[in-house]
Amino acid sequence: MKKKVEIHAVELVRQIRDGQAKLLEGKSDQEILEYFRKAAAATRRRGRSQSPDVANKRMQPSARGARRS
Repeated sequence: MKKKVEIHAVELVRQIRDGQAKLLEGKSDQEILEYFRKAAAATRRRGRSQSPDVANKRMQPSARGARRS
C-alpha cells in the first residue's frame, strides 16, 4: 500500500515568500528586480537542460479509459 503524502502548499508558499522578504529587506527596487531576473534566468536554464520531448509528450490514455472503448 502506498503511503499518503500530504502537501501543505499554502504553508510552503508562505515560507518561500517570508524567506524572500527577509533576504530582500532594505534592498532598492533595482536590486529586487535584479534578484528576480536572475532567479527567472536560472529557472529557464534548468528547463532547457531537459529534453524538449519531455514537455511535449502526449499523455497516454488511462487504463480505465482504454477499457471503456
